[in-house]
Amino acid sequence: MGMFSQNSGFVKFMTRAFDVLWLNFLWLVFSIPIITIGASTCAAFSVTLKMVDEEEGYVGRQFVKAFKENFKQGTLMWLITAPCVYACYLIWQIVIKAEEINFLVILGAIIFTALVIVFNIYTYPMIARYDNTLKNIIKNSLGITLIYFWKTVLLVFLVGLEIAIICWNRYTLVAGFLIGPEFIIYTISGIAKRIFKKIEAGDSSNSGTINQ
Repeated sequence: MGMFSQNSGFVKFMTRAFDVLWLNFLWLVFSIPIITIGASTCAAFSVTLKMVDEEEGYVGRQFVKAFKENFKQGTLMWLITAPCVYACYLIWQIVIKAEEINFLVILGAIIFTALVIVFNIYTYPMIARYDNTLKNIIKNSLGITLIYFWKTVLLVFLVGLEIAIICWNRYTLVAGFLIGPEFIIYTISGIAKRIFKKIEAGDSSNSGTINQ
């Protein structure tokens, strides 16, 4: 009883920690072919969106099922995301290696990076949650970004902070490898799930955001 009882906070914390580690391992393994990163990310979101409200069941089984169901759209979305991420990388390499600091170049890099993040931040959880065309999912993602602008700003800040912590030094990089991707996905799910539920409940301020 007490600390080690099934309903204790400690046991619940350890169970959730194990689920996150296991989910991160599954995400890494299923992402190994590189081309499947999108489907793997959608599968991870499918599980973490349920984790937010403690609705998840067997993590491994749900992940594999969601991976199969979202393989096509997740892969197509990744084919859009990957070049954008690579373009961000190239732009920041130019900024870092430039001999002189150019304010306009830095500003352009920041704006482009923000647009890439905004373009992608809701699409993968929406693919995981909704049965819709990829065109509508992208459209809805951009719509949610505009309607819930400040929540999106908060979300981008939190994700950026997590990435900065992961990249702090070699020790945090090791920890980040073990739980980082899933921790970021869980953070996005926490805010995205609440937005989705508001829209699904028919909030008059954002009705029509989800286009079928």
